[in-house]
Amino acid sequence: MSLTLALADKAGLQWAQSMVTQYHYLKKPVDIRSRPISYHVLQGGERVGCLIFSRPESTFCRGWYGSVEDVQFGICPLTRWQVLNLSRVWLHPSIQQGGAHFIASAASQVIGQALKRVGYDYLIEMPVLWMEEPYEIAQCLSYCDTRVHQGTLYRACNFRWMRKNEDGIETYVRPLRRLTHAEHRHIQARSEHDPRAQRLRRERDYQQLSWLSEMEAV
Repeated sequence: MSLTLALADKAGLQWAQSMVTQYHYLKKPVDIRSRPISYHVLQGGERVGCLIFSRPESTFCRGWYGSVEDVQFGICPLTRWQVLNLSRVWLHPSIQQGGAHFIASAASQVIGQALKRVGYDYLIEMPVLWMEEPYEIAQCLSYCDTRVHQGTLYRACNFRWMRKNEDGIETYVRPLRRLTHAEHRHIQARSEHDPRAQRLRRERDYQQLSWLSEMEAV
């Protein structure tokens, strides 16, 4: 039986966080400050795993991503808003090798499905604040602890090896597809009507007006 994905709601994200806390080798949920979303992996309507995507914890990586100003000054080609992190992958042992319902290449199958849609789904779930700044998610990264894994899954999913730090953590990256014109319109509409995005835009406009008033008074 094939595997499908379902975008999780708030309760579904909590379920995914509880699963990775219990069974993922890191034994901890994804930091909520990184604004995670989750997909449930389904087999015949039953949940048999989950994927969690979030913003990278690091907001700057020289030569790769950073602030809008970093891009403008040529320090980085991408803003941090154009990068997403595949933070957790968990599949029930029953569909892994040796399980009663083993599915060959189950992990690469569901990751492939998710990467085709996460660039759009994420911006619908987490509305864009500043539409005038680059927002389209261009790349998905993920980390591999070489003390535990060998990165085989990432290579099978066409991720490219980027680097390895002194702690043995490897970084892999894969480009995401471009959004369609219709998807851009949906994302813009979602941003325009989102209460949080509206509030933050009002606050920034007020701060800018206050700064201009102070400059004119000097």
